[in-house]
Amino acid sequence: MNEAVVRVAGHRERKLAVVCAVSAALVLAQAVVFAASGLMLFAMAQSFHWSATAMGTAYTLIVLGACAGAPMPIVLIRRIGGSGTIVVGMALLAVSFLAMAFVGSLPQLYACVFAIGVAFSLSGNSPGVYLVSGWGGAGAGGLIGIYLMIGMLGNAVGPPLAQALIGQDGWQGYALTIAAFAVVAAIGCALALREPPVATDAPAGKSWRDLGAVLRSRTFALLAVAIVMSQLCLVTVSSVAPAHLAGEGVSDALAARLLGVEGIAAALATGLLGHFAARLSPRRMLPLTLAACGAGLVILAATRDTALLHGFAMLLGAGVGGATLTVTLLLVRYFGPGDGAASLGAIWTLAGLAALGPWGAGLVADATGSYAPGLLALGLVMVPIAAGSLLLPKEPRT
Repeated sequence: MNEAVVRVAGHRERKLAVVCAVSAALVLAQAVVFAASGLMLFAMAQSFHWSATAMGTAYTLIVLGACAGAPMPIVLIRRIGGSGTIVVGMALLAVSFLAMAFVGSLPQLYACVFAIGVAFSLSGNSPGVYLVSGWGGAGAGGLIGIYLMIGMLGNAVGPPLAQALIGQDGWQGYALTIAAFAVVAAIGCALALREPPVATDAPAGKSWRDLGAVLRSRTFALLAVAIVMSQLCLVTVSSVAPAHLAGEGVSDALAARLLGVEGIAAALATGLLGHFAARLSPRRMLPLTLAACGAGLVILAATRDTALLHGFAMLLGAGVGGATLTVTLLLVRYFGPGDGAASLGAIWTLAGLAALGPWGAGLVADATGSYAPGLLALGLVMVPIAAGSLLLPKEPRT
């Protein structure tokens, strides 16, 4: 009896260690790869007198690197496990930022930022979900919610951390500091992470060999559309909202605050929905989260009222965060932890299509003189997308 108690306690301690380690890896990657890269690139542009076009290209390459890296965990988890994949991701992040500190030309910069994007995809999301769902058992939904919520908090801590470090030590000092953080995270993950104690799919090997059937399914297509469109909303707003709001007479301070509210709402929605995932069906939550994205965009396009704009930020943040969580949970429930984590990597590769959002909004703004028509159109498109998600099949029993 005592041996059984010890085994249960040891399992809980290991599960906690795994969740903490994968969450630390994701929040670091989220904070320094996407949330703060713009600040670092801006500082580098001032130092080298590089053009805005060159810096825009560099940020695009980060996105492309992340999309290119998204399918890699499908192979790496089979060969070195989810734990090894995250350790490799943290190591690549460290090497990439170390190289960034000694960049002297645009080709070197482009190579480094592409590698940073790849490192992001290896450091979290697919391998993290694989490990958390494998260790979580019946409580996996809540743990995945906590994991994704902590990752989204990287959007809040990344920019002020980067601003403070760059202001004190310059962009080179910042790059070296992040490289050191990534080395520590890689060592911590190597010590704390372990593969789930029981095979997460049956029969053994099915999760990788039959992935093609998953990707061809209508269920996968509906979930992929949900993620791509919610990310299209997020990327478009992140890119054009400051210019749109400035054109509407909204102050820069208010615009920045709204984006902060959006990030906080995303984190809170992810945590709360993850906590209640065992009671509320993610399949029924998904249409609501997609509708919230659309409603937020419609409000942004239609008003300058401060209170309503805060409503836009909360709706969009909660919608994007909620959609990300519910799609992740549904992939695991429909296809199992192994197939679910693998198909999640495929979905995040497709999410690179969200880069078309800012481009399309810019075309509309050039043609009409305002971003509002493009934002309104995207918001209205989310209505049939939300309705389409109602076609998802009933979730299997877990």
